[in-house]
Amino acid sequence: MHRAKPASPAADDLGVGIAPPSFSPGDSIFLADVGGRLVGATDLDAAATLIVELAVPVLADCAVLVLPDARGRLDWWRWSLRGRCTRGRIRRPAVESAPALTAALDGLKQAGLLSHNEIAGLPRAFAEPLTRYSEVAALSLPPAPGSAPPGILLLGRRQETYADVESGLMAEFADRVSRTVQATGQFERNRAATVALQSTLHPPTLPVLPGIRLSAVYRPSAGPVDVGGDFYDLFVQPDGSTLFTLGDVCGNGPEAAALSGRVRHALAALRLVESDPARLLHLLNQALLGVSGSKFATAVLGCITRRSGGALHVRLSSGGHPSPLVLRHDGTVEVVAIPGMLVGIMPQAQFGENVLELAPHDTLVLYTDGITEARAGAAGDELFGSERLRETLANCQGLPADQVTTHLDQTVQAWSGGSARDDIAVLAIQSAPTQ
Repeated sequence: MHRAKPASPAADDLGVGIAPPSFSPGDSIFLADVGGRLVGATDLDAAATLIVELAVPVLADCAVLVLPDARGRLDWWRWSLRGRCTRGRIRRPAVESAPALTAALDGLKQAGLLSHNEIAGLPRAFAEPLTRYSEVAALSLPPAPGSAPPGILLLGRRQETYADVESGLMAEFADRVSRTVQATGQFERNRAATVALQSTLHPPTLPVLPGIRLSAVYRPSAGPVDVGGDFYDLFVQPDGSTLFTLGDVCGNGPEAAALSGRVRHALAALRLVESDPARLLHLLNQALLGVSGSKFATAVLGCITRRSGGALHVRLSSGGHPSPLVLRHDGTVEVVAIPGMLVGIMPQAQFGENVLELAPHDTLVLYTDGITEARAGAAGDELFGSERLRETLANCQGLPADQVTTHLDQTVQAWSGGSARDDIAVLAIQSAPTQ
């Protein structure tokens, strides 16, 4: 610790670790305020800023929270009587140059005082403000059982010593800080893991293909994760054709999202050895048997081949999925009937096939039942339905693919009042001859 004159041995251990004395009414009010303001914190940066703010001026004239990160660096937040927070990051100093600070970081000493030489040897942006104080105490935050301390608190004061009563209050404050830091850190790690996992389950960015306009809508139902059981995917094949799929697994939320991810990953592997949509569905059915439990999927698989004159030849196969629709360039809407059984239920499931031609500016629309089963009405039980879907598409005559999906999505959201109860996915494939 930096101080104006040598500290006594009693000052070096600050009394921390000794059973704290009973607190005055003012100290009890302070601790209650600390607990009330830190409870439920989920953002580490916001919590750290609040922690150093709370410490001033009750515990110190300057407070610094120092937390090691996963790469061995030290993140710090500082608050002083000037009333603002500054923060930064430094490399962890060597033990020889900062013995008290590193001892506190490693939990070798619960509390100690930083010497003038130790403070002077730390990075200037971090340490220079600490040289203004007579004493700077380093408190190791109490760790969880079997863990390293989550960080340390540096408390700088202009008066020369910390009294035993104040040391007890410091220890109690450090305990509450430690619990907050550990809880928010765990929350952020869990959130980061969830985001990383979700990113593998999100539908892909649509490729740019010559002669084909693609557009999609993906809207998972409200839930704890931003993915659902609906899915779509596209794969450009070595021969220039394009495989595509859109489907739905039973249920919603994380469990359905996990199964839809399994379906997509299985198709990504299977399409390397098979390109025929019907045979692909048979292989997918075999792959899902026994691994999806009582869960099942519906899906439409297709393969697009470009023809001369800008037309698209499309082969389709379906496993129990709602029939695709074709919006012709003259405004006619056709139903593409494809019989087929659910995927992942029966070893001998049968999957129907169909073939169609998309003339220039025709649009093939695939969708999940979240569209047709969107509910509204006075009792909230009237379905959007297939007929209303066809009418909506007919009103999209002459629109490019992205405007078709946008109009359909907006119409369904307006119908249901924005409170869709199920996942929604739409994929539009439009013939767009190149010039």
